[in-house]
Amino acid sequence: MVEKEDLLNLPPVLFAPFLAAGTLTAYFGGGFAGGILFALAAAFSMIFARKKPKAAVCSAGAALGAAVMLVYVWFYSYPVLRYADKSVCSEVKVTEIVQSSGDTRQFVGEISLDNIRANVRLTGESQVEVGDRAVAMIDFESADPENEIKDLSSGILLSGNVSEYIKVERSSADIFIIIEQLRETMIKRLSSTVFGDEREIALSMFFGKDEGLSQALSEKIKISGVSHFTAVSGAHFAVLASVLLQLFPSKNRRAKALFSFLITPCAVVFFGLTLSVLRSSLMFLIVSAAPLFYRTSNTLNSLCVSVCIILTFMPQAILDIGFAMSVLGVFGAGIAGPYIGEKICEFIPKKLKFLAPLTMIFSSSVCAVICTAPISAAVFKGISLNAAAASILIMPLMAVGMTFTLLLGITGAEIFAVPIELAVKLIVSVINVFGGSRAAFLDLDFFGAWIFAAICAVLVLIATFGKMKTFLRCTAGILAAASVCVVITLCVNFNRAEIRLVGNSTTSAAIVLCKNEADVFVSGNGVGLADDISRCMREHGAYRIRTLAALDADFCGELALEELSELVDIENIILSRSISGIDAQIADKNAKFSVNGITIASAAVSDGEASADVVLYHGSITRDPQSSAMIGVYFTNTKYELPKNAVNIYKERDYCIALNSVKAEVVIT
Repeated sequence: MVEKEDLLNLPPVLFAPFLAAGTLTAYFGGGFAGGILFALAAAFSMIFARKKPKAAVCSAGAALGAAVMLVYVWFYSYPVLRYADKSVCSEVKVTEIVQSSGDTRQFVGEISLDNIRANVRLTGESQVEVGDRAVAMIDFESADPENEIKDLSSGILLSGNVSEYIKVERSSADIFIIIEQLRETMIKRLSSTVFGDEREIALSMFFGKDEGLSQALSEKIKISGVSHFTAVSGAHFAVLASVLLQLFPSKNRRAKALFSFLITPCAVVFFGLTLSVLRSSLMFLIVSAAPLFYRTSNTLNSLCVSVCIILTFMPQAILDIGFAMSVLGVFGAGIAGPYIGEKICEFIPKKLKFLAPLTMIFSSSVCAVICTAPISAAVFKGISLNAAAASILIMPLMAVGMTFTLLLGITGAEIFAVPIELAVKLIVSVINVFGGSRAAFLDLDFFGAWIFAAICAVLVLIATFGKMKTFLRCTAGILAAASVCVVITLCVNFNRAEIRLVGNSTTSAAIVLCKNEADVFVSGNGVGLADDISRCMREHGAYRIRTLAALDADFCGELALEELSELVDIENIILSRSISGIDAQIADKNAKFSVNGITIASAAVSDGEASADVVLYHGSITRDPQSSAMIGVYFTNTKYELPKNAVNIYKERDYCIALNSVKAEVVIT
């Protein structure tokens, strides 16, 4: 058994963080910085090899990280991206069906480009299934600089369309196809026995199929901080693996270890080979293998070994948000949480020692939230204050639901749908309770918010391995940093006065944010804007809409208004015509929306004569547009040249216009 004080001296624990730092430096610093880092780290590793072995291990990690990232970028990424905007005729093996719509199917496949096996995302006719090999004419699209990091992290650098299938060969049955068919069978049986929101929650939590979730329920999931349960992750793998091991009757540890080796590949294929699932599966195998070699397993060592393996062979994983959240979450819940929980339990009076298990559980959940907070603040611009409590309640219900879903899928016995529906009903209740208040989401959109979150995460790390005095000091530091962060957030929200812009290819909206309220002006019918408007308000601390003006709303716009009203409280709605079921004021369709003296108007992209301080253009651009506005707002990724006074909110997603007062005076003229 490794003592806690010795954990930080284990070679994988020393190696993994510097390996990650090396890959990040080589990617963001470019070839020059990566090359310098590799040379220096390799030299230090050799110099320190005898006298300072710990420093040598750290240097070796940095050197390897820089090397593998440079090799990946130079010998995989660059050669593959040369095929952007080109057409090829090649054989593709279908590995995953992303979505199907009518006669069109989007899928991920493996293709050979310059003798390099590359993953591509293609769209074509519904002629292929998982495992098929198709010879096809493929037109690749240009690479999107906005999604460069996201594409690189997923290993899918090219997207395109299949213009023609020349030949499609059905593959013979193999284990991958059999497991995929079993997965589809389970999904069909679950869908036919559980209905409503419960079915959509079950499909999203047990199979990662969240496309059926209503926008209102999806928003509550985000506010309650349990979004990680609706995307297949390492937690799903861990739950399923634990369930299968409990169903295995043997009490022999070596027999269970061998059984673990058999079920792991099947579970990975079942959930899909995401990076977080891969990390969880490697940890599971490392822990399971320990009894075979008469060794005890350690969570931190297993986590670092799995990170080293993944980053060595898949250095792009360091850019994947899900992978980073998974690693930090495991450290918080599985390592920091138990150690810190033990220290907290020392302060519990003897008469209340029965609260110790609950304290340990809550400590693990809170530590997971704190450790993942830097990414949440930087990427999602906020943290749910309900995440720890909601996760504690949902995890056991998820384990119950997944167990009976597995039994339902294998046996087809509908009796198992009863406990599934009961468990999922309770999950929905938890989500409704914790996600019902938008104030429960602490928006962290001010500059440097992630730094405060990172300070808290580092203090958790120090508190985990420090003595009691260190723990108390770190706790005080965490409370101080969190308090300062909350105070800054409240001050920013109290003084907020700005206009933010959201949109899609056919419609857009100006969101006027003042303190914790918003006024919204919609250009076009508003279809597809509900989630964007709600997200913008959530990330910037607004809880309700005072005035919503949607003067171009048509029948589809009515549905969009209903979607938005389910997500956010709306005090006053202004339309250009009466719509049944919606209590609204009526204004002229050509009326202008004025806020604090700034006029905002709506216009089609073909209308170059619209005049206002800000004109929101809607519709698809087919030629170089003209605008007479002070600021013309478009949403486009086309090659057409926009006017000099134009803003493309597709590219400038965080563009905002400052107001001269924190009190919004809205006038419709």
